[in-house]
Amino acid sequence: MSRPRKVTSRQVASLAGVSQTTVSFVLNNVESAGISEETRQRVIAAARTLNYVPDTAAQALVRGRSSTIALVLARPHRQIFIDEFLPKILTGVSEVTQQQGFRVMVELVRADQMHSVYSSLLRSKEAAGIITTMGETSAAELQPILDCTAAGLPLVALNYLHPDVYSVEVDRFAGVRGIVQHLIALGHRRIACIPYAAIHSNPYLAKRVHIYRETLAAAGLPVDERLIVPGEYDPETGYRAALALLDQAPRPTAIFAMNDMMAFGALRAIRARGWRVPADVAVAGFDDVRLAAFSDPPLTTVNEPDIEQGRRAADLLLTLINGGVPETRHVSLATQLIVRQSCGASS
Repeated sequence: MSRPRKVTSRQVASLAGVSQTTVSFVLNNVESAGISEETRQRVIAAARTLNYVPDTAAQALVRGRSSTIALVLARPHRQIFIDEFLPKILTGVSEVTQQQGFRVMVELVRADQMHSVYSSLLRSKEAAGIITTMGETSAAELQPILDCTAAGLPLVALNYLHPDVYSVEVDRFAGVRGIVQHLIALGHRRIACIPYAAIHSNPYLAKRVHIYRETLAAAGLPVDERLIVPGEYDPETGYRAALALLDQAPRPTAIFAMNDMMAFGALRAIRARGWRVPADVAVAGFDDVRLAAFSDPPLTTVNEPDIEQGRRAADLLLTLINGGVPETRHVSLATQLIVRQSCGASS
């Protein structure tokens, strides 16, 4: 059985009564071509009637650039695949890029690939621009990004990396400070913390724990290192960490987990010991995943504007791709404390 023939731009041009060049200009959104609105609508209608699918390689030739945006996950850790960060970022990025005919490609990059992936994606024109999740990094790992930026290649980071690198970050440090202050204001004096185990190798995560300690000290509370028991992003390790905390004497009156998944594990651990939340032990998380509002009791947490972060990063990147100069090089988005029943306060 023979395959059906692929519809060509020549057939679209014939049906619309225009040239192939006009079809190319219309379907590639070439604004400088001066195509009238009536002609544009006629071409679009003809393409739909024939179920015409443009050749992406040909589109790239017409535009002089790729139709793909690369979302590069640098040194991806388990959290990316456990919580809602990646889906939310992709949602925000796609909402913006699709309006200009771009697709998003997700690229996972190991440490040994960092020296080549950024430059190769952009210089080969496989991607028109890059959004990267790389956090704090070494000078050697940062150099390829600085080289791309210096060469005028479109690149935006989802964390502040360097004064020269465009970035859109979420101020998670202020979020940590705010939720610990909230627990202190509720009268808690033994506030435990379940951070990420990677605090020993990741300066960014270590700083979040430093702010937890700093906030306790600023309130005149002792910092008991026994109340810091790491987890690994997921509910299972949050459960085990919370059990270890609850077995201490005196036990903590509140547990703050660095993400909601570990906080869910803490909720279960408290019940496993026969105690109540929040009457015996309060719980707070971080991220405000969708299930946080439906846990029992609903979880007090910190909302991260991840979708907005994706949108803003895409806006910056498309400005760079289109040859513009963004109004600002660095954007910082605020978090929001979401008070629910798990901390013992009224929502």
